[in-house]
Amino acid sequence: MSRSRKRMPGSTWCCCKSQKKGKQASNRKFRRTAHVLLHQGKTHLLPLKSFEIMSPWDLGGDGKHFCGFHPEEEWFVKLMRK
Repeated sequence: MSRSRKRMPGSTWCCCKSQKKGKQASNRKFRRTAHVLLHQGKTHLLPLKSFEIMSPWDLGGDGKHFCGFHPEEEWFVKLMRK
């Protein structure tokens, strides 16, 4: 795995490396809401997507951006590592 690299040079804006915690919280909230609505018999109110329950803007990062290809730059080599 020492040569393992990302395919696309992209990264998240802001302070976090991953949005994993936010995605986990969003999915828990989605599943809990669906469970409660099913038991209440309100199937017409069931959410179809997780962003109907929690906004994607509430996740850790502020989205992703494309950096371009700069294989000779040090920051690019560091970014492309997994």
